[in-house]
Amino acid sequence: MSVITFWNNSKNGNIGQTSSLVATATLMAVEHNYKILLISPQLGDMDLDKAYGVSENAAMKFLGLKEVKFNSGIEGIMKLANSGKLTPGLIGNFTKIVLKNRLEVIAGKRETNDEEIEKFDFNDYPDVIKIANNYYDMVFVDLDRGLDSNLTRRILEASNLIIYNMEQKLEEINKLIQLQEKEKIISGRNVLYLFNSYERNSKYNIKNIIRNTKLKKDIYAVPYDLMYSDSLQDGTVDKWILNPKIRKAALDEEHGYFVAQVNRFCDSIIYKLQELHMLG
Repeated sequence: MSVITFWNNSKNGNIGQTSSLVATATLMAVEHNYKILLISPQLGDMDLDKAYGVSENAAMKFLGLKEVKFNSGIEGIMKLANSGKLTPGLIGNFTKIVLKNRLEVIAGKRETNDEEIEKFDFNDYPDVIKIANNYYDMVFVDLDRGLDSNLTRRILEASNLIIYNMEQKLEEINKLIQLQEKEKIISGRNVLYLFNSYERNSKYNIKNIIRNTKLKKDIYAVPYDLMYSDSLQDGTVDKWILNPKIRKAALDEEHGYFVAQVNRFCDSIIYKLQELHMLG
């Protein structure tokens, strides 16, 4: 049972982190016998929901309620957490089932008026993640960028594995090396490094970037795939990845290379978690 948090320290906004998380978690669920939950603590970030076509009102009638009281799954969960009634087994009542017994997603908190936001206690997110970790084999967290937030640090500290997401640029590695010198949380053995929207034909490929920097650890990649990108917008990621033509595509084809690299990353996550468990 592990918390795997995707995070970045970029100032450029969208760098493809959610796209990589969705691809990794979905293929992990398809290829391995794990029960996985996806969650995002970011207010107004509905990308996880959209990737799988989660409806706007994902909360369910629960515990005898006559009508749905919540605008999203996370609000129902947080209501139970605030009252001290949340248990691991109850979380599934507020999730969207993408793949039965394999993959679920919690509908995020939508931006509404300031009064409702004030009532929403974001500090309970780490507790929700911790409780979920007792029920799911893997909890994938799509965490907001930067280290200014105390909530961000709490979630990173509670994570079994941190996936540091980057753009495919030489300067990104240099920034990472500088950050490692300041922040121990980024230089630990429980951190893996990932390029998003990776282009293998770029001169800034992984081999050349490692050769020209002081970074000694391996870097992984989720390649760019146009059809996968379209499936994110269409809310059909699970259907796209389950398509036999996609999963059996040749390695020299775009889809084949995409699946092979994501599978390699999944295997590395499993291996790293096993290694960390053995080290205690």
